[in-house]
Amino acid sequence: MRIYALAPRRTILIISLFLGISGSTLAEEPDFEPIHWAYSSFFGTGWYQIQDSRSVFVMRMPIRQALREPSLSETGERQIGIQIKYPLTLGLHDVDDIGDILEQDNFGTVSFVPGVELEFPINERWYMRSFAHLGWGKELSTGESAWIYYAGVKSQYAFPGEKYDWYLLNSLYYAGYAPDSGRSDHLAVAQLGAELRQPLDKATLFGRNIDLHWGLMYSFMGNDLHFDLPDGNFDPIQDQFEATIAMSLRDGPYRLWFFNIHRLGIGYQASSNGQFKAITFHMRSWFTQ
Repeated sequence: MRIYALAPRRTILIISLFLGISGSTLAEEPDFEPIHWAYSSFFGTGWYQIQDSRSVFVMRMPIRQALREPSLSETGERQIGIQIKYPLTLGLHDVDDIGDILEQDNFGTVSFVPGVELEFPINERWYMRSFAHLGWGKELSTGESAWIYYAGVKSQYAFPGEKYDWYLLNSLYYAGYAPDSGRSDHLAVAQLGAELRQPLDKATLFGRNIDLHWGLMYSFMGNDLHFDLPDGNFDPIQDQFEATIAMSLRDGPYRLWFFNIHRLGIGYQASSNGQFKAITFHMRSWFTQ
């Protein structure tokens, strides 16, 4: 789960590239589809900013059920891990400030996009994870709804060291939506990144040793994401960088009620053109979130 604060007036907190405001005020219809609220279900929760124009508050609850854990025996026998995910995403879009939460321009969304994820141990250092999700979402004030889907593959390759462990990360995925009225759209994304695990031998929490995790990820959009702004312009986003830092307990997750907290982390995202910025919060590694 990731939770974000509300923004000051006219600050755009656009949750991972999914704000979609109609371009009907323009004299001509654009030849692309402005980014849609349905994308929030797979981009996740976040605090995003684009040109101080619009905003959204979103909470994504990644409920999951592990049916089988992946494993690789000394003889090379592999067991594929299986997880069922039930991600529920709630959003409040175009939030100006706390006092204006219920203004007419604000609207709420909800989406539920369950899916299956399989984790394959290639060898003791290299793991791959494939995923496929299909679900439905709704914009609460107008009743507009859409079918939402995304699928892809992730990879994590470990370079263990005497003190620090490095991980090479990459992903390819395809996502899209089909609304009950209007035009469908889709998006392809390629990601490449790295992560460093730094043990803190002298620091403990609840009597347990702590590790820090430093990460850097680059995402290239195969289709430009176009944000419909109040002045009638469209701002395309072609890529984004994310730097993260997280803390974990070395001997396993911290259990809070029925939640397993694997990590607590924060990230900062920005596009290469400087128009897109975000703050994100994480409770899992990039490979398993």
